[in-house]
Amino acid sequence: MARRTQQQKLVSLFAADGMTLDPALIPTDTAVSTYALIRDETAERKAATFLLGDNLERTTQGGGIYTYTSQQGAAAFRDTGSFDAAGSLSQENAEAFCRDFCKAFSYDTPIFTLDETGSGTATAVRLWSGTPVFNAAVTFTIDQGRVLSASGALLPETGAETSSGQKPLSAFAALTAFQQMRHASSSVVSSITEVSLCYELQSTTAAPMALVPSWRIVTDTATFYVNCISGTVRRA
Repeated sequence: MARRTQQQKLVSLFAADGMTLDPALIPTDTAVSTYALIRDETAERKAATFLLGDNLERTTQGGGIYTYTSQQGAAAFRDTGSFDAAGSLSQENAEAFCRDFCKAFSYDTPIFTLDETGSGTATAVRLWSGTPVFNAAVTFTIDQGRVLSASGALLPETGAETSSGQKPLSAFAALTAFQQMRHASSSVVSSITEVSLCYELQSTTAAPMALVPSWRIVTDTATFYVNCISGTVRRA
């Protein structure tokens, strides 16, 4: 009964602000945690080998940066999880190359944006334990069926659960924060179409790679993310 009352209040609050919210879209709160990720140099070398082939030469650049080079090109990996690679990454069948990379390193199925010559980009979001990390994607640049570059975030598979010292925002609290932001910014939104949990990749001096839970709020005009710890609302 308390949940139904809370749903009705939130739906009325959105309606008063000109937005439609179906109460069935409001998730039952799910236990979520914050994770400090542990850099995996073995996985970085595996990715470098996938992109650049064998016979790699590794160089330490300082500042947590490792570079790999081969006759096919070069790649740099950072302790924040970001990486970039460029060269002749694939000679043919770019779409299969991108799909195989994404499957090997836990990304979602890539989305291709190609013209009639087979040139364009492919992008995929990283999944961590099956949950999307909305700001940890990989993007491939493709030219006439060949992959020329890849960049984005390469995250390890392991991490240590940490505590922020505060209870994460519920779906109700996140939607309220979103409604307040929309009202203050006058963003044009008329309906909510999806509310789901995801992660945000963050980097600090103490934790170069950390996953913080966020609520993903999809509307009829744009997608927004509400950080479960800070309450910050971001537009995609």
